[in-house]
Amino acid sequence: MSAKGKADGYPKTVVFGAGRVRIARRRNGKFALCWREVGTTRRTTRTTEKLALEWARAKAEDLDTGTGNRWVSAGAADALAALVELATGDDDGAVRRLLGDVRGALGWLGGKADLTVAARWYAEHGPLQVQQATLAEAVARFLKEYDGGSKATRQTFGQELDAFLGVPENKGMMLMAVDGARLAQWVARKVGKDAPAPRTLRNRITTWVTFLNRCRDWSLLAAGKHAADLLRKPVIPDAGKEILSVDQGARLLAAVREKAQKLEAFLLIGGWLGLRPSEIQRLCWDGFEWDRGYLHVSHQVAGKTSSERYVPVDARLLDLLKGVFERGGKKKPGAKVCGFRSREFLSVLARAEGILTVWPVDVLRHSFCSYRIAVVKSLDQVAEEAGNSPAILKSNYRRPLREEDGVAWWDVVG
Repeated sequence: MSAKGKADGYPKTVVFGAGRVRIARRRNGKFALCWREVGTTRRTTRTTEKLALEWARAKAEDLDTGTGNRWVSAGAADALAALVELATGDDDGAVRRLLGDVRGALGWLGGKADLTVAARWYAEHGPLQVQQATLAEAVARFLKEYDGGSKATRQTFGQELDAFLGVPENKGMMLMAVDGARLAQWVARKVGKDAPAPRTLRNRITTWVTFLNRCRDWSLLAAGKHAADLLRKPVIPDAGKEILSVDQGARLLAAVREKAQKLEAFLLIGGWLGLRPSEIQRLCWDGFEWDRGYLHVSHQVAGKTSSERYVPVDARLLDLLKGVFERGGKKKPGAKVCGFRSREFLSVLARAEGILTVWPVDVLRHSFCSYRIAVVKSLDQVAEEAGNSPAILKSNYRRPLREEDGVAWWDVVG
């Protein structure tokens, strides 16, 4: 690469092989970029020096390979205007209307989107009706929604989306320019030298589907399928619904009481009331109705499914939880039941005590559902208590057990 210019550095020319892009500083502080492509002068603008230089380097390299994109410019818009004038002689005006729509779309895009992208969107959705937004703006708005919620969810989404934005050629990208081919290549990127594990791939795709769904809800994207809808999640073989045995449950409860009493509420609520770990993290002591024997799971606590529900609490379990509550002293309204990362600490304790070698996914919730169904004999009832549909409960959570197994599980807390 080389550059030449005046004393202040501008204008300068970025060169890569046969590719050349000239950069000039405007009076308003922005940077104008100019290059020749397919015999025509092209122009675009970037708001900062850093973005201008990055874009110019990438464009010069692209021009050198002979695969440059046809970016919309003022010249291209003028050419389309001339075509509209030439089309005035057609009988029904169809060509003129089409070119008028295209010209309107180019004006709406403001030179910020590839002409190929604009054409594809026009073909799929008709005249553009969505809001103009950059990918960075949409990501910032999306992540802001999670600032007051689950830290783990915010971190998972942020890592994936920010990593994509961190790639130089993605800086300044318009949201509508994110396409299925680009996403498919991105989510399949290697971790070091290895291809991503199926679960990692599923998590990446889930992030993009969730993000682009919200963009569509906000009308930043048009109705219908978006780029992430074209991605296919890998099938993860069902390793069986792993649950704690009655002996493991008893040993884990004893270990918690002896060495980590602050984890007792998390263990009891997860293993004997079936709440999701994320729900337990959001749960406050105010949710317990001690006199009536119920736990109220509000919309705010449910979060994931917004399945507000009342979970009946076995009398033996109620006494234990009330003891944990009172042992902690006087609680202020809104006091949380457990601390952050309780699940991780419980997993470490279980492995340190030799109770488990690996902490299975959702093992406490799976244990509750399996043992509870064995006792009450009703998928519908347990589904209501767990905040799931009977079908999901049967396919994803339940492990068939005998009734006496379920009775023994509840005897652990009694």
